[in-house]
Amino acid sequence: MKKLFLSLVAILGSLYGAFAQSEILNSPDNRAYFGIRVSPEVTCPGNINVKPLSIDAFNNGGGLEFGVIYNVPVVANFYIEPGVKLYYNAYGLKKEFVKALEDDIIFEGMSVRKFGMRIPVLAGYHFDFTPEWKVYAYTGPEFDIAFSGKEHISGHNFSASVDLYGDAGEMHRFDMSWIIGAGVSYKHCYFGISGGIGMCDMVKDTPSLHENRVTFSLGYNF
Repeated sequence: MKKLFLSLVAILGSLYGAFAQSEILNSPDNRAYFGIRVSPEVTCPGNINVKPLSIDAFNNGGGLEFGVIYNVPVVANFYIEPGVKLYYNAYGLKKEFVKALEDDIIFEGMSVRKFGMRIPVLAGYHFDFTPEWKVYAYTGPEFDIAFSGKEHISGHNFSASVDLYGDAGEMHRFDMSWIIGAGVSYKHCYFGISGGIGMCDMVKDTPSLHENRVTFSLGYNF
């Protein structure tokens, strides 16, 4: 029995060693490169939390980000990928909550609109099934600074905008998300899907709110 176990361990070790030396996990063509990304996103604000209540008050919204990445090989097919991206997104209050705000003014909608910059620092691994086709899995933090933000309120024959940031604003300008994603590339072309989990409370006082998103990335690697 002991000999059988040792034989199985030796066989598995040999198979792992052969697989680890294959180009799937350790490509000899690895090099650093720049890439560009254009990424539509679904903005997913979390619930408004006022203990002990958790209120689903916002609809999912949408946005777009554009930026550059720099992919740096570390060992085998493991890599680090920092980047810089500009983004714009928006999401709105659900109709039933808009109606709850009504008094003498007829409200028709309320939305949050933001423009800013994101700095991802991702770590990942790519699997090179052929010289042309690669599959990526990655994760890591992404830092977000909003340059401007407005809370836009519209109603019957009127509209108004209020700043989200600054001394009079109700929201924090800085956020950090944790990114988990996967992608595939064919030659120089890239497509990926990722989720961002908001780690910071974006409201200065009570209540609390976290912002999440799903991103679909199209890109070109130089």
